[in-house]
Amino acid sequence: MHSELIIAPAAFTLAGFIVWTLVAGWQRHYRLKVTNSFNTKLLDRIGSIKDLNEFLQTESGAQFMDNLTVERQTTRPQEGILRAIQIGIVLVTLSLGFLGLRWYFAARYAAVGDDFEILTVVGAIALSLGVGFLISAAASYRLARTLGVLDGRERGTLNARAR
Repeated sequence: MHSELIIAPAAFTLAGFIVWTLVAGWQRHYRLKVTNSFNTKLLDRIGSIKDLNEFLQTESGAQFMDNLTVERQTTRPQEGILRAIQIGIVLVTLSLGFLGLRWYFAARYAAVGDDFEILTVVGAIALSLGVGFLISAAASYRLARTLGVLDGRERGTLNARAR
């Protein structure tokens, strides 16, 4: 088996993951810094405890306090479904690339022997993961549509219409 065929893609994958992790951490840090600066300036502009209390009684004030205490992650189902579709497409394309390389090397170096099974194995694993992500996205989409999450309907109105 040609372990060299795995070392180069693994090294590039590791380097890409490290860069992605660093950039994502930097973006998160910057976003928190900007949010903190904005919230500090807003609190500085509120003159008295009475003004602060009146502000906190409003819907905007409650949202402001919620943003101060909890860092929000996106929880919209559309984003999760789209992310699963993106990952699935990338993995299916990656698997087709590995399987194409396996076919190319087998045709080009047929006299050397058939030591390119690793490309078939990695391609099959990537293909099954990609198809799994696409099936997961389809199931999530269908469930979200059924529950009325995607179009803003409440579950109670869905049940009322079903009766």
